[in-house]
Amino acid sequence: MFLVEIKQKKISFWDKLKTIKHFEIIVVVAFCAILLLIYSSTFSSTKSEENTLTALTTEEYAKYLENKLSNVLSQINGAGNVSVVVTLVSGVEYVYATNTIEETTSQTVGGTTTTQTTTKEELILISQSGKDSPIIIRENLPKVGGVLVVSSGASNISVMLELQKAVMALLDVDAEDIEILIGK
Repeated sequence: MFLVEIKQKKISFWDKLKTIKHFEIIVVVAFCAILLLIYSSTFSSTKSEENTLTALTTEEYAKYLENKLSNVLSQINGAGNVSVVVTLVSGVEYVYATNTIEETTSQTVGGTTTTQTTTKEELILISQSGKDSPIIIRENLPKVGGVLVVSSGASNISVMLELQKAVMALLDVDAEDIEILIGK
């Protein structure tokens, strides 16, 4: 008896909804709004992760690479426990926006004309909170100098080669810059 009353209430609720003018349009708009919210939350979280990564110091960037590599390399079949040490060649390099000014001077001495061109670059500054700072066009992350991998499964030559190939692919380093050792 109770279930029959609930079914009748549901049916009457849907009947009432169907009587609303342009019900289908309202449903489509609501569905699109939900999709837009999901997309925007996914996009904003990806962007914040990117900003966090670029704000890292050189040491933090090396630790970040080591953790990522350790996690990925330990997933290789037979690798076992994996530890990674990454050395970096230099720090973060910034490329700043500049204005290029060219000055050309001509000088005539005894019928001979000498033309000299001088090029001068000036940083483009932006004022933020009363402080002038240069505009950064690009931030180049440090180049990896060498990688040390210690793996308990590295005694197997095929595992060692897989580890080496993975490091070469992930960090774009040559084989001679990678050292793989057998761990405990």
